[in-house]
Amino acid sequence: MDRRRKAGVIGRFTVPALLALFLVSIPNGLLGREETSRPAGRFRAAFGLDSLERKYYQPEFRLSAPLGGPGRNRLFLDLSYLQKINGDMEGPIDFWVRAGWSAPLSAGVEAEASLNHFCRHQTSLFSDYILNLNEIVGRLRLRRGDFQAGFGLGTYIGGTPGYDSLAVFDAAGTGLLFPEISWAAEVKWVNFSEILYEAELAVALSPGAELVLAGFKTYRLPAATHLGVRFGADGGGSRFLDSFDVTAGVYPFYDAYKVMIDGAFRLPLLRRESRRFFIDAAFSSPLLTGSGFWGQFWPDRMMYSVTAEYERPVGRAFASVYGRYIADMPVDKAVRFRAGASAGLAIRNQPDFNRLDGPIRFEARAGFDYKFTYDFGMKIGLNTTGPADVKAGLDVRLDANDARRAVEARVFLDFGREVSVRPFVGVRRVVPLAGDSASDGTFRRIVTAGISFYTWLD
Repeated sequence: MDRRRKAGVIGRFTVPALLALFLVSIPNGLLGREETSRPAGRFRAAFGLDSLERKYYQPEFRLSAPLGGPGRNRLFLDLSYLQKINGDMEGPIDFWVRAGWSAPLSAGVEAEASLNHFCRHQTSLFSDYILNLNEIVGRLRLRRGDFQAGFGLGTYIGGTPGYDSLAVFDAAGTGLLFPEISWAAEVKWVNFSEILYEAELAVALSPGAELVLAGFKTYRLPAATHLGVRFGADGGGSRFLDSFDVTAGVYPFYDAYKVMIDGAFRLPLLRRESRRFFIDAAFSSPLLTGSGFWGQFWPDRMMYSVTAEYERPVGRAFASVYGRYIADMPVDKAVRFRAGASAGLAIRNQPDFNRLDGPIRFEARAGFDYKFTYDFGMKIGLNTTGPADVKAGLDVRLDANDARRAVEARVFLDFGREVSVRPFVGVRRVVPLAGDSASDGTFRRIVTAGISFYTWLD
């Protein structure tokens, strides 16, 4: 059977869920005037080691939006994945997309319905079999102070055969022995014959940072224990992160790549009036598709960028010395990952390029890449400012080294509140190194469209 027919369908439900959430949440976000009636976002990212001697990375993003006023029904969208890699950057990566609705029934009791899409891929390993599941679950949830528990029943639609029904129980709480300790657990009874579970114990180290011990037994993988650190931000007091953002979009007229998922967050390790030191971590995953827009999708690669900068003000600008590491890991192909490290100088006219503080924004970097000869990047932004609820702007971005060059221009609107929501349309061109993989090539003037979400916590 053709591999495209066997591939997972991560994008099949991603795009409709994003569009549905956008259509419902934006009008309420614009019309709502109460704090609790606005869209809200949460971001968490965990790093560590597991008991099978692998490193893991687990980012999680949630966006929720009201239907009506405070205390009414809400829609939510969760995007997350769990990647485990050995020393050769090989290993499974489990994607989750959860979209659903919750409604209060009485004080402390709510109902929830969700569609949960799951698929598993492998980095730097050939795989023509993609585990692909779509859970439909209805739950009742009880909340009492810092404790909550839920129970639900569900079924599976489409996807990998052999899965018919499931029961779910989840519980979470804080203040176990000490106020800094929290815990959470979820148990699934799959086909009423197999038990799967996720359980964790977390100790708060500081606002927005936790030490986490977790145990996992998920679909068709052996049980494993995780030990790591998790950084989080929810807009309600967590300050370890400066900012985070996520972008979901489509290439509506391009048959090779169809969906893009990008994200980034910033950790400020030193922040003074005369200097600061911070780390920017970003990921990007272009998703392949078949010949139809609603065809089956799967990620072509996982690309990561980690940049550390030491910055000082110079007049009205900010200059910095940076070090940068990038990794490009092909998915479901027996192609070794590529990585590069670079160092150089950067300059910007405001601390964060993505904030619409002034009408003109710019940021540029130039340095030496120890593998790809040079490293160059530039961002230029023009936008309206002022107290208006809606702003408009244009961003142009360029990234280049000796192996890959990408340029993109986006026109956007910004609905700026606790979560800045930016629908956009743009044009993108990418010229990668020839022969890197079968899916690579020159993307000539590819139209893009999507939504970006930004949150700042300073």
